[in-house]
Amino acid sequence: MIPRPKQTSKRQVSRTASIQAPTGGLNARDAIAAMKETDAVIMTNWFPSTSSVDMRKGFQSHATGITGNVESLMSYSYGATDKLWSIVDGDIIEVTASGAVGAAAITGLGNSRFEHILMGTSGGNFLMAVNGQDKLHLYNGTTWTPIDGASTPAITGVTTSTISNINSFKNRVFLIQKNTLKAWYLPVSSIAGAASALDFSDIFSLGGYLVTMTNWTLDSSVGIDDYAVFISSEGEVAIYQGTDPSSSTTWALKGTFRIGRPIGKRCVVKAGADVLILTTDGAFPLSKSLLTDRSQSQVAVTDKITKLITQDIASYGTNFGWQPIIFPTGNKLIINVPSSEGLTSHQYVMNTITGAWCKFTGLNAFCFETVGDKLYFGGVNGVFQAETDTNDNGSDITGEVQQSFSYFGDNTSQKHFKMVRPIFISETYINPLVTVNVDFGMKSPQGIPSYSPTNAALWDVALWDVSYWVQDDILIKDWRSVNGIGYCAGIRIKSSSAGYRMSWQSTDFVYERGGVI
Repeated sequence: MIPRPKQTSKRQVSRTASIQAPTGGLNARDAIAAMKETDAVIMTNWFPSTSSVDMRKGFQSHATGITGNVESLMSYSYGATDKLWSIVDGDIIEVTASGAVGAAAITGLGNSRFEHILMGTSGGNFLMAVNGQDKLHLYNGTTWTPIDGASTPAITGVTTSTISNINSFKNRVFLIQKNTLKAWYLPVSSIAGAASALDFSDIFSLGGYLVTMTNWTLDSSVGIDDYAVFISSEGEVAIYQGTDPSSSTTWALKGTFRIGRPIGKRCVVKAGADVLILTTDGAFPLSKSLLTDRSQSQVAVTDKITKLITQDIASYGTNFGWQPIIFPTGNKLIINVPSSEGLTSHQYVMNTITGAWCKFTGLNAFCFETVGDKLYFGGVNGVFQAETDTNDNGSDITGEVQQSFSYFGDNTSQKHFKMVRPIFISETYINPLVTVNVDFGMKSPQGIPSYSPTNAALWDVALWDVSYWVQDDILIKDWRSVNGIGYCAGIRIKSSSAGYRMSWQSTDFVYERGGVI
């Protein structure tokens, strides 16, 4: 009898796992070992959408022929007319149309750091702008006029060149006097007239000066009403209800509380009915700040990135250019961080649907402004339209993500990671650099990421049945060899692209499970 060969049992050695792309966004709050696997330790120039992580959109040049730093942008709207104005090196220049700008409407201003409002009256809509050094400037849709006590129209009772901030509340203009605890208000439904004073010296016990004023909408048991909110440099906040500050029966202090010191004059932004305030402690919704102690940082919308913001404030807090802004069309809250006052800056960007954060670089902005559904920023020697293209004014957009680490359901066994497959959707073939870090390593992939442009034909230019036409988006799911041994792992991706959309969906891993040691 011929002995039968001994049979050995076969078992599967390799295991597979799939992890969603980090739609939870940037996390600088939690311990790296305790993060959700859908968060990211690093997320630069990738935006966490609701179901994928997308390469950020780029920008393109909008207004050219400008020399200097565009430190302010102001939008004007009346009826079907929308206009955009820039202030650069003391000149007010219209930048509504793209291309080379014309002559300045106003020249010789003392500084270009203006705050503005759009005020509507029976006579039309008026743009009112102040900078704490020059006279208040008024735009009526046709011409600009410096306003003082002798101009037409005129504002009397206060020197308008001392006004550093401006707001409108219940159809009344309020003016903040520079480096004082005084605000002034004009007659109702008016852009001129005799200004009356509001002194907050007996309200704000910590001293300092008024920084800004904003409006807060509150839905209470008696209905919806707007409240006037005044914020001091020391972080004291006073809330008033009413219409006429000259009458105690129609104007009343409803409460005071304290927040972190506000960062810059452009420290507030309306977010629906609420107000976000950018402070040394992060960005807080006014509704939550009123009900909680300052130490409760978890109520901040910046909770997951507060560590990053507070570090930036410690380094760059005195620089001009800090600004939060809502871009509704892109579902984005943007916080501009001026690391060197416009020469270089970065932005923290939140998905307003999910609350997930990321970081943008390459948009070196002094200021942001929206006109309709478009977003613009002022930079060095120009105005640029953001969120509009797939390259940065002709240059590649580079990005990098380190996803948080996963134990793959077993935090006691070592694993040998052998292959990884990030799944992308793109308009062309892309080849980002990929590596897998284990046990909280943070090594970046070495080399230069690439992409292969598909030279698609142009409509009404190329020949039918001859030229190459754009196909559907490409699903890219290439396996890549990796080599890492550890208890947990996280993928790191470095990308570069110009002219093409990129979307990261998920990542597949192949690994072998080992012993405890």
